[in-house]
Amino acid sequence: MKRIAIVGLQWGDEGKGKMTDVLAKQADLIVRYQGGDNAGHTVKFDTYTYDLHILPSGVIHPHVISILGPGMVINLETLFNEKKPFPHATIKVSNRAHLILPFHKTLDAKKEETQHIGTTKRGIGPTYSDKINRQGLRVASLLNKNRFIHEANALAALHQIDFDAKAYYELHEKEIIALLPHIIDVSKHLDVAIKDGKTVMFEGAQGVMLDISHGTYPYVTSSSPSVSGIPSQVGMAPWLLEGALGIVKAYSTRVGEGPFPTEIHTELAHQIREVAHEYGVTTGRPRRIGYLDLISLKHAVRVSGITHLAITLLDVISEMDEIKVCKAYELDGNIIDEVPAHIDDLSRVIPIYDSLPSFKEDISKITSYKDLPEPAKAYISYIEKALHAKIAYVSVGPKREQTIQLENIWEASRD
Repeated sequence: MKRIAIVGLQWGDEGKGKMTDVLAKQADLIVRYQGGDNAGHTVKFDTYTYDLHILPSGVIHPHVISILGPGMVINLETLFNEKKPFPHATIKVSNRAHLILPFHKTLDAKKEETQHIGTTKRGIGPTYSDKINRQGLRVASLLNKNRFIHEANALAALHQIDFDAKAYYELHEKEIIALLPHIIDVSKHLDVAIKDGKTVMFEGAQGVMLDISHGTYPYVTSSSPSVSGIPSQVGMAPWLLEGALGIVKAYSTRVGEGPFPTEIHTELAHQIREVAHEYGVTTGRPRRIGYLDLISLKHAVRVSGITHLAITLLDVISEMDEIKVCKAYELDGNIIDEVPAHIDDLSRVIPIYDSLPSFKEDISKITSYKDLPEPAKAYISYIEKALHAKIAYVSVGPKREQTIQLENIWEASRD
């Protein structure tokens, strides 16, 4: 396969950044297709740790062209600061991506005071709202200083917020001028790359359960992290995508508000949080911890057409005396195997669990699947059978080399 997507199948924080980095050595282009700097991908390489919020996680590979796609919303300050450690990276930005301006953060914080969605207050939602309302600014506005100033001041006035667009542009003018040659039509760029036989990876932010259409609405993000959203967000025919790698944490986590059926409320949650450092990369908020939820995962696999899986943080499962997995929900006395569409119904479901034996060994140094403890292999097999997708990778630690490959997705087939 030459064109694959990497998508989180839970509520984000599954380890997409690490897996993108692992697979990037075989990619020519990596395209971030949605979201903004509310994302947080941690990549560890040698003695370095990079926390990326807007750049694709493959940016540390000098040969890779990193692209910020049309479906993104871009905070210029974050982009300029994040580029600094990677002076040799090739970074392209879509002329159709929308700009997060400083007042979008103000609007976000004000809305969160009453809505309580649990956003990062980075201005993501208000920027996407301006996009849908057909009044936002695209990156293309930066190509003409006077045009940008006029449009940005008009948008601020529409929101009844004081904003000096001229001062903002001039504060970043040096970086903006340097960016201008790298602003591209991503759809056209991809078309040429595909016809030239280049390998392309599409990287999303958040996870499918935060998808605006398919997630736990309204406690979702403002874009579509699912694979089904990629074609429209990058400007590519859907049949050109050849495969999708779904990233699944060996347990579940969630940041912010919203129902979380398998949430753990015992000391075990604290143990896992501390061992796995389950705190948001962007905000530092502690993540809520839960058992693996097969109902939400089956939903995510279906809506994203997942062909292969990567299981991450398997080493953390050794904290559990027993491995519990939610195999069904009970709602109002009925057994169901789907995610209810209404948030009230989802908040009332009772998880029904299977229990599997745990393992207490330290597996963080294991490099071969055959050397994993039998209970660990049994757990992996259980997930694979339940989700009807091949497990291609198992991660037993945060570093590149702590990845066990069962199948190379670039060389795999869809069948």
